[in-house]
Order: sequence, then structure tokens, then C-alpha cells
Amino acid sequence: VAPELAFDQGLGDLFVVRVAGNILNPDLLASLEYGVHFLGLPLIMVIGHSGCGAVDAAIKVLKTKVVLPGHLPELVTAIKPAVYTAEKEQSGNLLDNAIAENVRRQVARLKRSTPVLQDAYAGKKIDIVGAVYDLRTGTIALV
Repeated sequence: VAPELAFDQGLGDLFVVRVAGNILNPDLLASLEYGVHFLGLPLIMVIGHSGCGAVDAAIKVLKTKVVLPGHLPELVTAIKPAVYTAEKEQSGNLLDNAIAENVRRQVARLKRSTPVLQDAYAGKKIDIVGAVYDLRTGTIALV
């Protein structure tokens, strides 16, 4: 879904950076630093979504040991820690729990990302939060 629709905003009103699995990589980090430093963004929101295929792929790789082609193993490697943590949860299902945990982990990583984001966050110039978008209901829940 287009974030502009989910947040009732006009086209171009949001600075949107997308990557499969919401994983933080150097290009995504640089884009967010640009938005904070040059555009004065006050908020970064990491939004996972229900039924996330990237998180589901990470779960399947861990369970079946399948080997993925290209750079897909890097994506799975970045998501694996969230899956390991989610496996320990007593309630809910693994996919939903892993999606939420992955969002929380990426938010934490952004808050520690030096120098631009960490400094802006510590100085209370920006906030960094996480959420999960439910594709079925259209609701966004903070995590």
C-alpha cells in the first residue's frame, strides 16, 4: 500500500524509502540521513506489514536450510535474529511475532546509527518509531 494512502497524505508529502524486510543497509541509511539532514524530517517510521514475504522467507530458510540465489541470503541473514527471538514467544504465531520483532530491531539500529541519526535522535530533533500495517484491515499498530 502507498504510505500516503495509509496516512491520508498527498503524493509527495511523505519521504518514503522502501526495502524488502525493512532491513537497514548503507543505501537506506544514507537516504534517511539525507531526509533528516537536508529535509528536516521530524519522524522516521519503520513499517512492517502482515504476511511479509521477506520475513517468511527467512523463517523457511531457517526451518528447511534451503539455499537462496543471489543476494537473498544477505536479506535473510539480516532478518534471522528477529526470527530467533520470535521463536521464544509463548503467544501469537511465528510470522506475526517475527515481523514485529524485526521492526523493533530495525528501529533500535536506526537509533544507534552514527552520526546523523543517532545525534538527531539524542538531541530530540527526530523520533524513530516502529509499526506493523495489517494488509487485511488497513490498520497500523505501533510496536
